[in-house]
Amino acid sequence: MNRAVELLRGSVRVRVESDFPERVLNLCGAHGVAFSDLRWESASALSFTVRAAERKKLERLLTPLGASLRVERAAGAPFFLRRLRRRYALLAGLAALAALLFLNSFFIWDFSVSGSETVPAEKILRVLEEQGLRRGSFAYSFRPQDVCNRALPKLPELAWLTVNVRGCRAYVSVRDRVPKPVLADEHTPTNVVARRDALVTEVRAYDGKAVVRRGSTVTAGQLLISGAVQTEGVERPNIASRLLAGRGEVWGRTWYELSVKIPLQYEEKCSYGAEKHGYALIIGENRVKFGRKESSNLGGGCDKIICQTRLTLPGGMVLPLVWEKTTLRPYETRTVTRSREEAEQLGARLLTACLLTRIDGSVTATRVASAVQGGELLVTLSAECREQIGRVVPMTAN
Repeated sequence: MNRAVELLRGSVRVRVESDFPERVLNLCGAHGVAFSDLRWESASALSFTVRAAERKKLERLLTPLGASLRVERAAGAPFFLRRLRRRYALLAGLAALAALLFLNSFFIWDFSVSGSETVPAEKILRVLEEQGLRRGSFAYSFRPQDVCNRALPKLPELAWLTVNVRGCRAYVSVRDRVPKPVLADEHTPTNVVARRDALVTEVRAYDGKAVVRRGSTVTAGQLLISGAVQTEGVERPNIASRLLAGRGEVWGRTWYELSVKIPLQYEEKCSYGAEKHGYALIIGENRVKFGRKESSNLGGGCDKIICQTRLTLPGGMVLPLVWEKTTLRPYETRTVTRSREEAEQLGARLLTACLLTRIDGSVTATRVASAVQGGELLVTLSAECREQIGRVVPMTAN
């Protein structure tokens, strides 16, 4: 903060030569002349920094002592502006730049989308662009509420959308629509059957009657919870049974065996040669390219990396300028041989990920085996799981 104030006020670096240099410092202290960065140049000379406005006051104080004062350096806004007094073209350029920055604040050059986890930001911006809200739009040429009312019907995944314009940036806030919950059908008679072979460890019948017990071995499709319940007692002697919507959870131990073939040799990218760079300045929706063209023929394959940097002013003011750097990195492929241990670990990771997508529970134990078959490694994963094996199916006429 002190440095900023010093630059605004202006400061001078002075060199004072006197037979009594200590008296110079005493006079500065007695008359309130603040100085800093004191340096002794010799026994009779010293230099320090004072405010530009106190230079003449210091000269008057040194006159009775017969001391000489010489300005070594002047810095700060007053001296900078003084040098510009006769540079009319530069002043006109600064005025034009200030006017352009002022006009730039009335246009939208950047968007910020927040609040959505299901709809990509690109889709939201594309719909807003169809309604006239795009980069370069005049900030006061539309009503945000009207744009939202027209855009929201085209985004059925969203329940709410609003646009707030602050400076050169439009903040788009959205909320995802909560899907309507699926209500359980309590009128259609259903049973709960087994999805796959398992050893039952727990049975929870919410509605209907459990026909298996803990410790039972069941096969895929076997009845677990029946929706047909026998009537007991004398209240309804003419009704043999009731048909209910059988629901519940049946947990059991299941076993899986998955296999995958992993090649022991594969192709890998290998960079070679020098990278080529291309630059472009994006002004609004227009692009101005510099340097060599991005489509240079490199022969073979190459990776294209694009890095964009939006230019902003201090304080967060967005400019309609984006600096883009494109890197072309040539590569060639080579054959790499992986070890058996690496292939086995890769196969185990792939099979474990595949297993987790198949089960409705957790994996309790695994075992991995492998065997070389030609140029491939056959990896086999044997796993024991604890999962919910019940599946609701409509009750048949039988």
